[in-house]
Amino acid sequence: MHLENKNINNFMKIKYLFFATFAAILTMISCGQKEDSSDSVSISSVDVSKDIVGDSMIYGLACEGTSDSNIVVYPFSGGDPIKYSCIDAHKNRRIIGHPEIGDWVGLVLDKEDTTVATMVVNLDQLKGTWTYTVMPTFKDFKHLSKRMQKKMESRLMEQMPDSEKALYMVPREYGFSLKRSHNAEPVGRVRQSASVDEDSPVEYPAVKQYAQWFSWNGKLILVSQKRHIKTEDNKDAKPPKPTFDTLEYVMLTNDTLVLMHNGVIQGYHRKSNALTANEHANKKAAEADKKAAENLK
Repeated sequence: MHLENKNINNFMKIKYLFFATFAAILTMISCGQKEDSSDSVSISSVDVSKDIVGDSMIYGLACEGTSDSNIVVYPFSGGDPIKYSCIDAHKNRRIIGHPEIGDWVGLVLDKEDTTVATMVVNLDQLKGTWTYTVMPTFKDFKHLSKRMQKKMESRLMEQMPDSEKALYMVPREYGFSLKRSHNAEPVGRVRQSASVDEDSPVEYPAVKQYAQWFSWNGKLILVSQKRHIKTEDNKDAKPPKPTFDTLEYVMLTNDTLVLMHNGVIQGYHRKSNALTANEHANKKAAEADKKAAENLK
């Protein structure tokens, strides 16, 4: 589902707030210091998008005293740590991730009782590279290149030997990397020459070009934008408008993320980074490029 137009426009009016040094020191004193890792934001350099219009979530760092029944948060807005009851959130499975001391968390509060958190999201645990496996499908015969049509005209694709199918039916990892400062990066692109890709009898779904991510009212917002390729005919054309995908959380663990988008549930698994997510697919693409070059010789 997409945000309403007025909210989409408001999303671009984002003010980033930065912790001053004294605030970082107070945070470490109040909440304890968490060991640093490549996937977590250091306490002294937290970037916050608190002023997104229409977002009612409370953001802060989980503090000592956090348990299954309560979560203690040092708010980014300043002040003392605040304790919220999260018993109902646990019962309703609305604790997304496992908040630990020093983690960046977002809370949705009960409208009737602001001491109760109806949902808790561990945004530190959410950061990282998340992917799912995609398999290609065979193209319609009319969409094949002339060379491939000639090769395939004497037989049906379904009759292709398994050994030959294996050359084309290579799985790829699609998804996204969620980084600091709300930057996102798409996962799914594979390095392959255009000529080999054109001659291939299979095709992959388009890769969503995610560039930003936000937390908004207990949901994950992924912002994508198609590449703007200028030509002589449209040199004055405006770049495509960004697309806002609103995803609902289903589950989050250290290795698994489950989201729902437009009623469809999709599971993701964590990868070390975006560069290595498609190592196998890139290797197979390089082999295909080499074989094509040898055939041309």
